Amino acid sequence: MSLPRLTEILSLAKDRYGSAIGTLDYAHKEIHSGSSFTVSYKADIAQSGVLDLLIVTPNTSKYAHMTYEIDCELETDMLLYEGVTATAGSAVVAYNRDRNNLTAATVVVTSTPTAITEGTTVIRSFHIGSGKTTGGGDRAAHEFILKKNTKYLFRLTNAISNAANYMAVKLDWYEHTNI
Repeated sequence: MSLPRLTEILSLAKDRYGSAIGTLDYAHKEIHSGSSFTVSYKADIAQSGVLDLLIVTPNTSKYAHMTYEIDCELETDMLLYEGVTATAGSAVVAYNRDRNNLTAATVVVTSTPTAITEGTTVIRSFHIGSGKTTGGGDRAAHEFILKKNTKYLFRLTNAISNAANYMAVKLDWYEHTNI
């Protein structure tokens, strides 16, 4: 390989925020590329109530590689439905994780959707026990590449019948065009 070509390759490998050549895992690289986004939502959910987030992916060549984290005070059931029918609720602002980048997310997240028909495909289901707990954390165990042009319902249900339950959800994703 010629020295000019090697210099070109090395300059492309540099992080735009510094001059060091290093390695980043792919999800971290997407933050630096300005194509990684985050939303947060929290609520006190009444006894046996639900916290619903509607996630809508666009009909483009960009796929959302999404992870989630859940915090709750009491027992909570989590379901992630694919292919739901629902009417969007209140917008939940998606922030670019590179705060210097103006690129907007193509995935839309709303809270309190209405006219929900869950559908038949549950792609994740679990129960979180009592006490302050967190779900998520291991990207490989919690990442989904969401189907394009599809509605997803992320539902947390207060599994306690006699008390309100504080719940918080964080969704992180990057939007990547598959080759």
